[in-house]
Parts: sequence; structure tokens; C-alpha cells
Amino acid sequence: MHTNTNLLPRRAVLAAAAALPILRASPSLAAAVKATVGVGLVTEGGAIVGAMQSGDLATKAATELKTSLDLEFLDFQVLLRMVQGIVAGQIQIGMLGSTPMIRMLATSNPAIPIALAGGGVNFPLMVNPGSPIRTLQDLPGKAVLTLVGSDLHLVLLLMLRAEFGHDDTKKLGIAIRNAQAITEVGRRQSGIDAIAGSEPFGYAAERTGELVTLLRDDGTTGAAWDGPEGKGAGHKVASFKNTPLAPEAYYPHRIWWAARRDFIEQHPDEVAAFLAANARAAEQMAAAPVDKVIEVGGSKWAGEREDHRRFVERILWRRRGWAWATEGDIRSLIVLSSVKTIYETELKAADVQRLVRIAAPAVRKAWELIGQRPALAVFNDPAAPDVRGLPLWEVDNWKL
Repeated sequence: MHTNTNLLPRRAVLAAAAALPILRASPSLAAAVKATVGVGLVTEGGAIVGAMQSGDLATKAATELKTSLDLEFLDFQVLLRMVQGIVAGQIQIGMLGSTPMIRMLATSNPAIPIALAGGGVNFPLMVNPGSPIRTLQDLPGKAVLTLVGSDLHLVLLLMLRAEFGHDDTKKLGIAIRNAQAITEVGRRQSGIDAIAGSEPFGYAAERTGELVTLLRDDGTTGAAWDGPEGKGAGHKVASFKNTPLAPEAYYPHRIWWAARRDFIEQHPDEVAAFLAANARAAEQMAAAPVDKVIEVGGSKWAGEREDHRRFVERILWRRRGWAWATEGDIRSLIVLSSVKTIYETELKAADVQRLVRIAAPAVRKAWELIGQRPALAVFNDPAAPDVRGLPLWEVDNWKL
């Protein structure tokens, strides 16, 4: 990173964040380990944070491990500030999407992915109603709006790679336009032919008739599609088989919990308590009625209740029933880092495995604390529709 984040004043970090109620997980606050946790409540991870706080889950886990923990949650409106705060040591644990996680892992002293806070969100490619764009082959010569350098942009490039064999938008004659705010991807824009967007904004755009889905991140067509595979929604695009992370998605979306290396090394039991709380929160939210999940964590989600319901059913911990990080999840970071338009440095499997190994003992302790749920066999389920594999604490047996 080019910013000298070591000199970033704490007030600059706080200016980009809204303080949540402090969660004190400590039988003896005088000796409590203090940690600042950066979160993004606009994501599905908001439900995890809400469940952790409302159930006082970190307190319970810390007590079981005979330790103490004093957590301060900060909700960040500007993701860059959270990343800077992590690098500067002002935030010990942060909630990051795969794109900032990949960039973080490429730095000299990265935070380490320790678990999942979310994932599974769909990224639709959308067009205007009545658009002449009926397949990916119709994109050359058109203008596409997205958030340049983000997960949304990444999905578009992966769609193009699978369809055309490369993602060079200039050679394809596709003009990429940068949205100024995430809300722009949920409505029609003047001079724009297609939008590489995200949920739940896409659900709202479909519901209001602003936009129509052409193709989804899982390779299935939307209502605007009319190609060799068929007309309308529900067909699997032929070129989807060319994407390396099929059958889950062009981009298997993940929201990561990442912890500073020094915090893991100095406070492994406290990290284990946090992870146990995260695991229990994920189990609760996976089992809860959809409207309860929205009540706990959806106050900052875009769209209406109908959009939120569709959004919840896509969340990875909702579908899996758990939120541990796996070999397949980590491998997705390595595979995605090869998209040079987005990432300056391609990750090396050996380097990532070495870093993850540092967190493995704490993660194993958390899994054992909650009763070894789920069983190891679940992680290697060959019928699973998502990329997974052995859990993080089995890192020595990974074959990245």
C-alpha cells in the first residue's frame, strides 16, 4: 500500500466509522485483553455481529476458555479506512471482502484470514429493459458500469475470461465506467448499456423494473438472456465450465474475518474465544427464520424486506450452516489473484499456507470448544455445491 498507514491517526480511523455498543466479554475487565473489531454492517456480516452482541457470545466463550476479552466494534462506511487501521495496528480484527483480503495478503505484514463472516452473495450482470444485449457476445462495443477494482468488476472480468478466453476489455471494445457509489449499480444510468452489480441492489432493481438480469455469478441466466442455451432465466451458460472455480461461481464471494498476526500470536485464546462466538452466531443465524435474521442484522441493508429475504437465502453460512474457513475458500483467493487487471501481485500458495498456519491452533481450539461442529466429514462432502475442503486447522494437509 502506498499510504504510510503507520502514521494514520486514530481519529482518522474513527471518523470513517460509527461506534457500535461495546461488547465486553470479560469476567474480569481489569485484566481484559482489548481488541478493536472493524465491521461493515451493510454486508451480510451484520447479522453475525448482531447475534454475537445480542447473545453475549464472546463473553461466554471467553469464560469457557478462562480468559477475558473487551471488544469494541466499529462500523466502517469507508472500507479503505478499515484496511488502513488494520495495517497501522489500530484494529486487531477486521471484516474484509476477498478483493481487499487478496491485496492485504500481498503486503509485507498482512492480516491473516481466520474465519468467514459471510459470503455467497450474487453478482448479477444487468441490462436495461428491452436491451439489445442478449448474451455475453453482445457486450463488445458497449459501456458497462461497475465499481472499478472491486468484487463487482472482478466478476465481470471472470465472465469475460470464461466466454472470450481473456479479460482485456480494450481489445473487446468494452468501455468500463466507474460508479461513484454502490447505490448506482441498482438503477438505470444514462449512457450505460449494462451494469456489473451486486445484491441486494440487483433484487431491488428487478422488483422495480429498473433493470433486468442477463447473467448471474453462478453462471445461470436471467430474464434478459436469449442465446444457444435457451431464452430467459434458469439456464447454465455454456462457457461457465471454463471458469476455474465452477461449479460454485465465477467468483465465490466471501466476507472474511482477518486478524493481525501479532494479535494472534500474543492472544491465541482470545482469538479462539472470538472465533467460537462467530461460529455460534453463524449457527444461530443459519437456523433462525429469515425475518429474524433480517431483524438481527439487516438494518443497513439496501432495498425492501422482500429483497432482504432473497438476500438472506443466498448467504453462505445460511446454506452451509457454519462459518469456518476451508481449503477451497483460501484457494479461491489464490486463483482470483491471477486477474492482473484487479491485482498487482499474484499470491503464492506456499506463502498463504504459511500465514494461515499461524492461526490454525486458535481456530482448532474454537472448533473444539463448540463441540467439534460440524464433523470433519462435512467439509469434504463431494456433493457440496460450494468450494470447500479441509478446514483451516487442517492446513498441513491442504494441497493448494
